[in-house]
Amino acid sequence: MPELHERAASAIVGLVRDRTVSRREVVEAHLDRIDAVDGEVCAFVERRERDAMLAEADAADRNHDARAALPLDGVAVSIKDHFDVEGMRHTEGVAALADRCSPGNSLVVQRLLDAGAFILGKCNQPDFQIRWNTVNDLYPPTRNPRDLSRTPGGSSGGDAAAVAAGMAALGLGADYGGSIRVPASFCRLFGLRPSAGRVPHVQALDPEAGGMTLDLMNSIGPLARSLDDLWTAFQVLAGPDPRDPVSLPVESLPAEARRAVRMSRETGAIVEPEIERELDRVCDALEQEGYEVVEGAIPNAKRAPELWAELIGAELLHWALPAWDGVIAEGNRQHIEAMFGLFDLGGHVARWGASYVERRKTAQATAQWMEQNPLVVAPVAGMPAPPLEFDFWLSDEDTRDLFDHMRDVVWVNLLSLPSIALPNGIQIVARRFREADALAAARVAAEALGPVLIANPRGGPDGEG
Repeated sequence: MPELHERAASAIVGLVRDRTVSRREVVEAHLDRIDAVDGEVCAFVERRERDAMLAEADAADRNHDARAALPLDGVAVSIKDHFDVEGMRHTEGVAALADRCSPGNSLVVQRLLDAGAFILGKCNQPDFQIRWNTVNDLYPPTRNPRDLSRTPGGSSGGDAAAVAAGMAALGLGADYGGSIRVPASFCRLFGLRPSAGRVPHVQALDPEAGGMTLDLMNSIGPLARSLDDLWTAFQVLAGPDPRDPVSLPVESLPAEARRAVRMSRETGAIVEPEIERELDRVCDALEQEGYEVVEGAIPNAKRAPELWAELIGAELLHWALPAWDGVIAEGNRQHIEAMFGLFDLGGHVARWGASYVERRKTAQATAQWMEQNPLVVAPVAGMPAPPLEFDFWLSDEDTRDLFDHMRDVVWVNLLSLPSIALPNGIQIVARRFREADALAAARVAAEALGPVLIANPRGGPDGEG
């Protein structure tokens, strides 16, 4: 019999609903798990006070009947530091903001609470979320609970590590350039990046520096150990809000796609043999279930990742970094300057505008192409979880190599598309607002991959999930 901290969120909801366990028992189990393993993993940067959480759980238990329809009743969740939780610190991973506290909840946090979830605390991220690693100068680096010498990925690495290690049943992240999908794949979880506009982003604090690319390319979504949990959390989070002018009132459509494209190397991505084998494994599973799988690539596949870097780089290098002067850690500044310096438009408005025009043409061509090719199966990163220091102070040559490993991550953001990351380093990308198509294909792949097990940071076998 799995321990409570090993249970999927859907199982916890069922156990709570039929009074097999109390909400207090669920919360205690996850708090005890954090006590047991987070000293080594360093996923949480701030935890909610135990007595206050248990008092909330007790109050919910006394109000059992009124909570019967809540989709996340009793589920313990972690929240990325980027999101506001009332009364907790919101640091963005930088020392200059170490004492800043949130006056209220982000909308997505409130939606989780309204669905019956219990917030355990805030999880680690890199400075302002701009890195595929979870390191900063304010907190200890977060380590991958499946191998403490390796990165959990970033920028939602703290939440991925918490969910993988059984410290939380669900995590809340955001994906601007793979920040949900990379840590999900490195920590061997499921992660959903919804279509841009699906989940509104409304903070209690004023946002830090950020431009139009956030509206086009960023997306809030969950990390989980099961696809059922991922989908339930998505349905809780999605839905428009007038305070986010780019959130859209789009209803979920039923799954219908039965054709998938196995992404070729036309992006110029470096894909290591282990990931190539997993890509074949997922495509084979889809074919066995009647999907038509063909070789191909999105239009303008080589340029699409570079367009992402040009557009985001223009904002980071010429707007955000000056605004963050004296705030961002030098290691993260060097990472941003090296990575996006490869594609620097030089601050020229004409070049910036031309890249936006090219982006629109690529999005239009891809949307038309995906009407005939509604699913794309591709790597997330082109490598399994690398060592913790894999992106520390890289040369230009090594920075280019890292970007080339990540090419299949970022074209998804460029085109505002939804994607589900699988625990084996592969993603399934769907047409805009067709998350259900990606979910149906992911379910087929998940059957072939087997269950996601709880990580044991101390080096023993992974446990039941």
